[in-house]
Amino acid sequence: MQSPLITAFDCNDLPEEIKDTCYQIQDSDLSDKEKSAILSNLDYNGKFFPDHNYVYQRNTNIAISEAPFNVTKSSRLFVKDAWLSLFAVMPSVLYNSSLYVPESIDVLSGFNYRIEIPDNYYSRGYPSTDQGDCKRTYTLVNNISENRVYTNNIYQDSGNLIPAAIDADSEIKAEYNISVNVKIDHYKWRRYCCRRSYKSCTRYCSECIYKSSETQKEEISIVDTLDIIYYDNNLFADAEIIDSYMSTSKLRFNFSNSARIGFQDSSYEFNQYAYDIAYSQEPYYTYTLRAEDYNQESMSNMLKDENDLIVKNTDNCSIMAFDFFNILEKGCDIEYADLDFYIKTDKLRYKPGEIINVEIYPADVPTRIAYDDEIKESVGTASFTAKPLRNKITAYYSSLQAEAVIYVADEDRFAIIYNLSVFGVLNYCLYAVLRRNFWNKISLFKKFK
Repeated sequence: MQSPLITAFDCNDLPEEIKDTCYQIQDSDLSDKEKSAILSNLDYNGKFFPDHNYVYQRNTNIAISEAPFNVTKSSRLFVKDAWLSLFAVMPSVLYNSSLYVPESIDVLSGFNYRIEIPDNYYSRGYPSTDQGDCKRTYTLVNNISENRVYTNNIYQDSGNLIPAAIDADSEIKAEYNISVNVKIDHYKWRRYCCRRSYKSCTRYCSECIYKSSETQKEEISIVDTLDIIYYDNNLFADAEIIDSYMSTSKLRFNFSNSARIGFQDSSYEFNQYAYDIAYSQEPYYTYTLRAEDYNQESMSNMLKDENDLIVKNTDNCSIMAFDFFNILEKGCDIEYADLDFYIKTDKLRYKPGEIINVEIYPADVPTRIAYDDEIKESVGTASFTAKPLRNKITAYYSSLQAEAVIYVADEDRFAIIYNLSVFGVLNYCLYAVLRRNFWNKISLFKKFK
C-alpha cells in the first residue's frame, strides 16, 4: 500500500541556512498542524507556482537503500528483508486528497533485499551428523530481481525511475520479483576397514563422501499500487482593449487558471492555488507538491472596474498563465481600433415570412448576428425570415454591439383592425344617412306647422 503523506521530517536533511529555523519550529509549542504548515514551506519558495523541476531534483538525488519506516519487509530462508515502495510520481500535484498527473510522468520506486546463505556444515567427526549429513555446502547459483512498473496493468519498463504515458485515470503498480537458486551438496559418512589381521578387520576408518545434490529455489513477489488522476485542462489567457481615452485604456483580461499580465509601469496577478510540500517515506521525506485553493488577486499601478482593468500605459505588455502542469507565455495583441461598427437592413417594413437582408459594416469583420432566437456567424451580409412582432436585429463584434430596428406586421392583428375599421366606416355612413333623414323630417314638420 502507498504510504500516507506525512508532515514530520528530519531537520538534518535541510540546507544549513534554514536548519536552525527548523529546529526552533520543531521545539516550539505550536500544534502539529501549525508546525506542518510552517515546515512544509520552509525549503520551498514557489508559494504560488508549481516548481516541478525543484521537486524532481530533490527526489532523484535521494540515496535509497533501506526501507522507509512504515514499509513491511518479507523474508524467507535465503531472501531476507525484501521490500518495495512507490516513492513518488513526478510531476504530480496533490489536491483535495487526489493525486493529479499530466500525460508524461516518471515513477520513482525504492526496493531492496539481501541474501543470507547458511554457513556450510562440517561434522566434528564420526559419527556426528546434522540431518544425516556429515558435511553440507551451499552455493548461490542464481540471484535475479526486477522491479516492473505498470499503468492500468500495461507494462511500461523496469527499474527504479521509469517514464510512463498517461491518457486517463490510472492505477500505477510496481511489482518487485525476486528469484534465488541455491545448490546444496550433501555428504555422508562411509566406514571402511583400514587394517586387517589375517581374515579379520582390526581397525575401521571413516570418511565423509559426497552423497547427493539438490537446488532450492525461492521466489518472492511484492506489489505496491497508487491511484492517479489524469489532469486534462484547457489553459488560456487573452487580453483585449474594450475602450480607450487618450492614454488610458480599459482592458478585459480573460484567463482560465493562474495568470499574470504586465505592462511598462503596472501589473495584475491572479493566483488560483497556493503550493507547499507534502512529505512521505520517512526518513527520506520524499517531496510531493500540494495545492490548496487560494483565489486571490493583486495589482500594481492600475485600477479595476468590476472585471475590467484600467491601465495608464499599455506598453511592453506580456502575459503568463499556468495551471498544475502547463505554462503559457506570450505577448499581448491589444491594439485598440475604434471601429465604426453598424448594421442596416434593405428596408424598414416587412411582412411575416419576407426575407430580411442585413448588411454589416465594416464588411470584412467576422460578426455574430442574432434575430429572435436565431444566431448566425457572418461576414458582410446576413439574412433572416421576418417573424411577426420580432422587430430587433443585434450584431456583435469583439466588445462592440450594433442594432437595427424594423417593423414586422402581425397579419392576424392587421386583419382584425382592418375589419373593425371597415365596420366603423359603414356604421358612420349609416349614422350620417339616418341623421340627415332625421333633420329633413324635422324641417318638413316645422314647415307644415
